[in-house]
Amino acid sequence: MASRYRWILLPDPDRDFPHRWTDWWRVAVALAVALVVAGGLVFQQPLHRAFTCGWFDGSAWSAGDECVGLSDGSYDYGLDRFAAVLHVIGQQNGAAADKCDPQGTPVTVGVLLTLTDRNAGGRAQHELEGMAAGQRHANDTGCLHPMRLVVANVGAYGPDNEAVDVARELADDPDVVAVAGLGLSQQKSAEVADLLAGAKIPMVSDLITAEGFDQTGSRDDQPDFRACDPDITYPRGVGRDYFYRVAYRNAVQIEQLAAVLPGRPDFIMVPTGGSDPYPCTALPMMQRRFGGKITEVKFDADEASTVPLTAQRVCGTAKDVEVLYIARGSDLARFLFSLDEAFLGGRCAATSVTVVSTSDGLRVRSPEDTAMLEDLRLRALRSQSFADGRIRLMSTLVSGADRFRGDNPGFRDLEAAFAGAGFDAAHLDDGWAVNGYDAVTTVSAALRTLPSAKPVQRSQVNTAISGFSSSGQAVAGAGGPITFDNSGNRADAGPPVVRVCPLRPAEGDQAARTPTVLVRPGAPPNC
Repeated sequence: MASRYRWILLPDPDRDFPHRWTDWWRVAVALAVALVVAGGLVFQQPLHRAFTCGWFDGSAWSAGDECVGLSDGSYDYGLDRFAAVLHVIGQQNGAAADKCDPQGTPVTVGVLLTLTDRNAGGRAQHELEGMAAGQRHANDTGCLHPMRLVVANVGAYGPDNEAVDVARELADDPDVVAVAGLGLSQQKSAEVADLLAGAKIPMVSDLITAEGFDQTGSRDDQPDFRACDPDITYPRGVGRDYFYRVAYRNAVQIEQLAAVLPGRPDFIMVPTGGSDPYPCTALPMMQRRFGGKITEVKFDADEASTVPLTAQRVCGTAKDVEVLYIARGSDLARFLFSLDEAFLGGRCAATSVTVVSTSDGLRVRSPEDTAMLEDLRLRALRSQSFADGRIRLMSTLVSGADRFRGDNPGFRDLEAAFAGAGFDAAHLDDGWAVNGYDAVTTVSAALRTLPSAKPVQRSQVNTAISGFSSSGQAVAGAGGPITFDNSGNRADAGPPVVRVCPLRPAEGDQAARTPTVLVRPGAPPNC
């Protein structure tokens, strides 16, 4: 008797069969076995394909419990808050050539960033919006080379190599002529920079400020890396010959703070451990610049309950107290809130506490991406002690944005592009969008120096960017004119210092805003 199945599995359509769903049981079993086997193979790797992570085009992967990889705007990594900006990038990619020279050769620029790391928080959305606005301005009337963006999300920083693997995808794409972003001041970012430099891809970093993250290891600043973990690579420099950054490095920010804040601070608040380049390189530089050994107050960045303990320590001094805050901004709101609780509870002997931070402190101007952190931020900025001036916060700006809002054509260009893309103007306040825009605009300015009808080479873009120097042309950035020194660092005097004022209540449909006032030497800044 002939079998009712073909190839053992499939029902024979030439027979009076199948007529029940159960006749497909062999196919169902085979598929289930295949899925189990395939799942066992892919989940052995830290990066694997997943149906929820761009399975069909292969440009995104699952890393742990999140999606990483590349997106041209049609895929949002399963992160709803980024769907709108990625949709805008997708639309702008499709319309890139509309206003450009018809003979202009197209280019692809990678924007590499973390959308989900806790040290980025809600600001990552603003950063990507700034990059999208940079693309919009680049492709406006008169552009020579239509610019497409490919968003490279490295996910949250962890022990695996997803950041490097994502960067390798960019490096292997021959259409990518430059990369903007590069993520945060982390060891993985140093590895990414070296990989891209090996592929001769110029990079314009927008947010990395830690010492060592330039082409010479910040040699002129004479940084001290002894507080950092011993297996780091950035003391030797990163991305040699191909790395530039529009963010002001910590040494410049510390000089700006010292210029407007006379005297020696009472405490310096710093996290334990040496794995984070941002505080481990800033701590010895702060100690040296402010004149000797300042009392350190340490907390565990992985244990939130240790932050209020630092507030208790600071409150034990019966005078006006000044605290240098050398840590990630994710813990700053909790610290400010803990100080307010101590004042209101009569447990703070200090008459006032002035907290002084480098630029990451301006995270308190940004809505957080988790309800708990956002509640802490709002409580801190609306607290009685913050409103009456017993608690003050001073910080360097992420960029020159606040300083140049009124009279800088570059900032007006950003505002126009931001509004044209449909983004919220309040997202410009923290400066991350400004630096994201300036990184992409630096690449765009380089492209405008190259012939329109000829294919663009990575080396040509790199040569053009290196020419933006104090002796040559400057980029008209939204945060002020941009030039680079021989190490790839931004070359101007640095960002201003501001006092962060209490949160203004929302008016109508506009989100609540956190204003700042400029701090000048010898003149107390009043909100």
